[in-house]
Amino acid sequence: MSGETTAVIRGRVYGTVQLRHTERGTPAARFTVMQVPREFDHAQGQWRDSEPVPVICTVTGPLARHAAECLTDTVHVIATGHLALRAGLLHLDSAQVGVDLARHVAYIDDTLPAVLAGRAPAPAPRATTAPEPTPRAEPRPAAAPTAAPADDWWQSPTHRSWDAVTAPSRTGR
Repeated sequence: MSGETTAVIRGRVYGTVQLRHTERGTPAARFTVMQVPREFDHAQGQWRDSEPVPVICTVTGPLARHAAECLTDTVHVIATGHLALRAGLLHLDSAQVGVDLARHVAYIDDTLPAVLAGRAPAPAPRATTAPEPTPRAEPRPAAAPTAAPADDWWQSPTHRSWDAVTAPSRTGR
């Protein structure tokens, strides 16, 4: 269609995502994204937030179901689509909506940890009383020295389990 403006907006979801179905059964979702433009203040030499601009986003089909399930209030999103001014409000008929990975961590079905996805049993709760220590006959052997961590993240070895990635760091970083 001629005269339509394709735009990319970035902001926070404001309120809840409303999911409805058309007469033919097609899902349609509607939500508001508050985009806060940033302006450079030459007098103070720094960036500042200007007035928030509400943009009403509409999505249809499978994207509507996914948006209704994944997006909640205050989630940062990036949306693209056709921008129009209707009755004094900006409307974005979205072609794509995604979580802003600069602000959030997003999981998809294949990358969700097994425990969170319900594919593995949750770890057993720890006992409230400590078991009695067993006497040791032999002292433990000294641990073998490990290699220094790689300076380049891309060159570092991959972890074999999710626990290795999510375990708290002992280096105090």
